[in-house]
Amino acid sequence: MYPNSQVQPRIGVWLAGAKGDIAATMMVGAFALKQGLISEAGLTTQVAPMNQLPLGNPADLVFGGIDISPRPLLESASHLYSHSKTISREILDAVTPAITRTEEDILVNRHMTWRPARPNSGLPTLRELTDDLTGELRNFQNKHGLDHVVVVNVTSSEPEPATVAEHDTLQGLESLIDNNRKGLVTPSICYVYAAFQADCSYINFTPNAGTTLGAVEELARQRNLPYYGNDGKTGETLVKTALAPMFASRNLRVLSWEGTNLLGNNDGKALDNPENRTAKMRNKGNVLDSILGYTPHSGVDINFVPSLGDWKTAWDLIHFQGFLDVRMSMQFTWQGCDSILAAPLVLDMVRLAEFAARNGESGPMHHLAAFFKNPIQVKDMALHTQYDRLLRYTEAHLSRAQVRTAKLDSVR
Repeated sequence: MYPNSQVQPRIGVWLAGAKGDIAATMMVGAFALKQGLISEAGLTTQVAPMNQLPLGNPADLVFGGIDISPRPLLESASHLYSHSKTISREILDAVTPAITRTEEDILVNRHMTWRPARPNSGLPTLRELTDDLTGELRNFQNKHGLDHVVVVNVTSSEPEPATVAEHDTLQGLESLIDNNRKGLVTPSICYVYAAFQADCSYINFTPNAGTTLGAVEELARQRNLPYYGNDGKTGETLVKTALAPMFASRNLRVLSWEGTNLLGNNDGKALDNPENRTAKMRNKGNVLDSILGYTPHSGVDINFVPSLGDWKTAWDLIHFQGFLDVRMSMQFTWQGCDSILAAPLVLDMVRLAEFAARNGESGPMHHLAAFFKNPIQVKDMALHTQYDRLLRYTEAHLSRAQVRTAKLDSVR
């Protein structure tokens, strides 16, 4: 795609859920980076050896997207200053012109939400919606002269559809779309389908359905596109997957691991509805068995606390048994800003997804496993082994680049 490897690719980021806190934080952060107002803290791709890969510059990303909310994008950005308190007035003022320009590339489509159990037959059909999304993605790419677009799903949690055989094949999925089976095709499935039809890479930062379907992998392979998910790992589960290997390596038997999560943003509000929390609860609860090799008593609660806003708190109690069968305990409290933890990960993955596409890679990007609670086709949940996948991937690319350089030098 780029005959001159020194040329910086023009990368588009098309966000489903573009007016939410994570999306707004991403955009504000990228624009602030461009002006030198913030450091690169939080960006995994900016540390060695990942920073040696020829990735696109995070400060040069071009943003667009879609949301069901008519709220102006600048209002979302201002909310980070007035409510979350994660940016200064200086940063908000500095990025306001860029935010205002980006507003032109954010679609508002209130039809991109429905409940599989109660789909509204009066909405546009699935084929109309997916065709429109595909067209909008192509228009966005052409308007800005982009080399590649990465679609990122940062919408709120959705109810899960029933699992049917049609999800396993592209032919089956397209039959569901053509027959307008909204009870079996969610908005998030529409996003990934449209992304691949428009030749875009895809990142699913949510627990929502889509990227685990056999039909989606078939389409990605057919279109030669990389993708990954599911459910970004930013808080309690991040700490859990870092701590659990310690207990396993010291043969300290975990008897119970209880966790309570308190959050107050739109995601917390969505998860307050039992229909929306099934996948999230499963993803948070599944990590210990793989790491420990057995199933301790464990529980995970998620509670909506509106006053917390974009800040979340996790309280965990680990009850474990050591030598002489003595029982001990460990407790930790994790307090962090959800969007501040999530946004740099998405920026990392956008750059890595474009790099994968540029190098002709397709299908699930297993080297991104460390970024997710439920990484596709990866069973090992330990953070350090997942991160090692990214290191090995990076080192393999750097090694191949060195070989190519050596060959060119020998010809000269």
